[in-house]
Amino acid sequence: MQYYTYVIIGGGIAGTTAAETIRKNDPVGSIAIVSDEPHNCYSRVLLSKPKWVLGEQPFENVWLKSDAWYRENNIHLFKGIRATELQSGAKIVTLSDGDSLQYKKLLLATGAHSRKWDVKGSDKKGIYYLRTVDDATAISEVAQGEPKRVIMIGSACVSFEIIEILHSRGFTVTEVMRERYFFEPQLSPEEVAPIEKMLEEKGIEIVREVEVAEVLGDTQVTGVRLSNGREIPCDIILPFIGVELPVGWIQKAGVATHKGIYANQFLETNVPDVWTAGDTTECWDSMLEETVIMGNWMSARLQGEIAGKNMSNATKEPFAQVSFHTSHGFGFQIGWTGDVRALEDRIVIHYPTPLENSHCRIIIAKGKVMGGTTVNRPDLMGAITKLIKAKVDMSDKLEGLRDGTVDIKTLVAPVVSPISQTLSQHQE
Repeated sequence: MQYYTYVIIGGGIAGTTAAETIRKNDPVGSIAIVSDEPHNCYSRVLLSKPKWVLGEQPFENVWLKSDAWYRENNIHLFKGIRATELQSGAKIVTLSDGDSLQYKKLLLATGAHSRKWDVKGSDKKGIYYLRTVDDATAISEVAQGEPKRVIMIGSACVSFEIIEILHSRGFTVTEVMRERYFFEPQLSPEEVAPIEKMLEEKGIEIVREVEVAEVLGDTQVTGVRLSNGREIPCDIILPFIGVELPVGWIQKAGVATHKGIYANQFLETNVPDVWTAGDTTECWDSMLEETVIMGNWMSARLQGEIAGKNMSNATKEPFAQVSFHTSHGFGFQIGWTGDVRALEDRIVIHYPTPLENSHCRIIIAKGKVMGGTTVNRPDLMGAITKLIKAKVDMSDKLEGLRDGTVDIKTLVAPVVSPISQTLSQHQE
């Protein structure tokens, strides 16, 4: 058994940021990171971006931390090892190699795993997932090779971006989805209509409200049979069907979970000296004033920083963030900010946007803006973010928002939005 002041389960951006923050505040405390991947911390954001996937950027751009960084900061990185058991009373974590670590303080930053596709024939060659850098490397080799016929399963951001990459290389892509339309429920039908029109104009067939019942072929994929009986020939299948949160071993230790790991606004779990950060975290967001799972890079990084501060006693800081993320493809810039769930008790307003192929949707709860989505209007995404932060009462402005007579850019102090700056830099 080895002892560390701080043990961090998860070597991604949340866990690594936490370790970096702890080291700044505690120069002498021992730190261990346990990562189930055999790599240093890398950028998951790059894994679906065209220039990296197509080899137009150096492969090495994906790495965020070098071996030297871990050495210089005296951080022990356990690579390719899983945590399998937590004894919260004894403060011991058991590892998959049989070793065990005792800790003073523990961070659970386990991240999410690709949901495995469990249909008949899903063990054949030619099926690729996308979650890790190893997954992305395999897809990159495919994308840079001879164009083939591809079935894409899943209709979220990564699917959209990879479809554009494959289409640009001459691949024939068919999109198969359970949903009624692309990005459901994260966007509305009105927002998606011009996007789907563009996809179909590019020759990408969208097969809606259906699932794959069987993968055809001997050992290699040759096609799929759908739940409606239709057969589609293909050479490659990309089942991007979401993620799973690995919390089973954590539940057994008495850590409270729901969809993710429950935490208060300080990212503390119900177990003393145990914090959580990243994709598995289900915590109270002091900005949105609700319990949320964000599951994006920006939130994971900030939660890692806050958890690191709180664990090293540098501060008692709450998680209070208006999280945003974007997706780009086929000439569309799509943005999400805040909590975009169109729940029954919320008001959804489609804010008029005169620009072609643009849209803006604002989500309001209890008179205040909770979130928003935009298509080709990053400037409005910045305005919505400022409204969420300012907690402006919109109760008397609803009709003006609907007919466009209220300019959302003028409802808060006219400052340069960091969201718009970030988006503009990303677009360049």
